[in-house]
Amino acid sequence: MSSVLFAGLSTIDIQYFVPGFPSSNQKVKCKPPDLLVGGPALNAAVAYAFLAGEANLLSAVGHSPFNPLIQQDLQEHAVHLIDFIVAKSTNPVLATVITSANGDRSILSHHPEDHSFFLDVQALFDQLQPELVLVDGFYPQMTLRVCEEATARNIPVVFDGGSWKPHLESLLPFFDLIICSADFRPPGCNSSGDVIRFFHQHQKSEVAISRGADSILCAGQGHICEIAVEKLKIKDSLGAGDFLHGAFCYYWLKNRNFESALRLASSFASQTCRYEGTRKCFAELKKEQFI
Repeated sequence: MSSVLFAGLSTIDIQYFVPGFPSSNQKVKCKPPDLLVGGPALNAAVAYAFLAGEANLLSAVGHSPFNPLIQQDLQEHAVHLIDFIVAKSTNPVLATVITSANGDRSILSHHPEDHSFFLDVQALFDQLQPELVLVDGFYPQMTLRVCEEATARNIPVVFDGGSWKPHLESLLPFFDLIICSADFRPPGCNSSGDVIRFFHQHQKSEVAISRGADSILCAGQGHICEIAVEKLKIKDSLGAGDFLHGAFCYYWLKNRNFESALRLASSFASQTCRYEGTRKCFAELKKEQFI
């Protein structure tokens, strides 16, 4: 299968399952939390590797007590890590996830440090020969260099837009395929329609907005449509958006059709919500039903 480079954030997710969200000053007893490896680019790479066999992840992991956990998770899921701060001692981004009985989740997290980037990107692209690149907008220096190299080689760039960040203005020219969350709001945008118009004004014709359990808005091929999300019994929605993006990369490389790839990826992401956490789904789902 085609080589894809996923460039962006890796995290450690500490996930608690509770009957309901606690109110002010309330203490909730629950089972011990799960310690998971996560992050938008990393989870997308895991989903792509599940479907395609392997994936490449460019991220900042560094040296910390969490490093063995991250390395083991990536090895188990056939993701090749390129750590651009491999010799640096630093903790990863830590996220606390509270998941309620209906599968909804709230996340407490923080922005990563903007690590300096000195990796030889030309040599990396020569080695990996990616046919597609996905960026999540974290690590501005790294993302800019990756986008510049991809564009110079006519490699399409998928943008995973979780939230607006000021440095994204300078990256917009490099994005080819855009999938945003409903929380993504560029300056002056107050609705999903505004977001689509914003990207169209920047000459971006293929834009999608995922909205959780609601339909995905898809603007491509000169028209706007809604892609229905499968209604399933949800156990946990953690990572579903990331898995959508990873699966989208797989299906887009197969058919080069924006809307079709989104429909197939949406179905895959919905199925992952039937399982707790972000890794049980890959042990239970049958790859053959998705490829």
